[in-house]
Amino acid sequence: MSFSSINEVGNQIVSTLNRELIPDVILHNGSIGLCSPSEHGDFVVGIYLYDINVNEDIIESGMRNTGVREQTYPSSFLTLHYMITAYSSGDLKFRAGEDHRILGRIVQALSDHSVLGQTSSINGAPPMQTRIELERIEPYEKIRLWTFPNEPYRLSLFYRVQPVEITSARTKPVTRVSDMSVFIGQERIDNAGNIRRADEWDEDVVAYSRTLIVLCIDEKTGRPVTGSNVRVHIDGIRPPVIKEDGYRIFLNTDGDDIVTVHCDSGIYEQQDIEVNLAARDENEVLEITLKPGSAYPYSE
Repeated sequence: MSFSSINEVGNQIVSTLNRELIPDVILHNGSIGLCSPSEHGDFVVGIYLYDINVNEDIIESGMRNTGVREQTYPSSFLTLHYMITAYSSGDLKFRAGEDHRILGRIVQALSDHSVLGQTSSINGAPPMQTRIELERIEPYEKIRLWTFPNEPYRLSLFYRVQPVEITSARTKPVTRVSDMSVFIGQERIDNAGNIRRADEWDEDVVAYSRTLIVLCIDEKTGRPVTGSNVRVHIDGIRPPVIKEDGYRIFLNTDGDDIVTVHCDSGIYEQQDIEVNLAARDENEVLEITLKPGSAYPYSE
């Protein structure tokens, strides 16, 4: 499963511990839950999400096809940090030992069932596993993280869950290209079989062979990059046909299934995107977000 909310990740951890700890270590259902250490109530095991970070190891580029005429925006990828604490309420003489038994069983359960889900397929690559892992944190750091002045520190376990994919709910319609054309030098044959010169090209273009359609997006403005502000090229393949609206269409890309699209510019950071042509729809648009470089004209 890929996650659409942070709450789903916490619920998955609760579900795993309920299945593994009840009734062997904890007797009653409802004794494991999401809570703050300052408000754990009757929980015997409390799971507290204390930090959320962007997972910088994963960057998804381009849109996803979710229908014939619809694409979804890229997902967000996070790393979640949890504190898991035992709150046994037995006789004081046995309470510490009971906490230790519960924590040991938690370590065993989450080690045996460390895979909570998986991401979607990202940029054509196989899905990645979303795993929960025990973190190594120094004792003084654990005490510093216990920011609850009216609650004495209790021995706790610290885990991270990554990568957590939060899928986007934003979509955009896709207009499919409809004109099928064959190119011969500086001329082409249109659908009616007529030879037309390059200066008569005024329709949307799709090659008779395998194509790749690229659209560069300015990260700051969110608008397509047109004109000569960026050079998009693929090694060993002829330069693309450039449309006025910013679309760059590579024709006759038959050959290697895997190619690298290079985006060079004087005002944007260089981008090199690996593309699996065999896994893509010919009419699918590869959107590449360009980050402003040091020469970017922010004032404009």
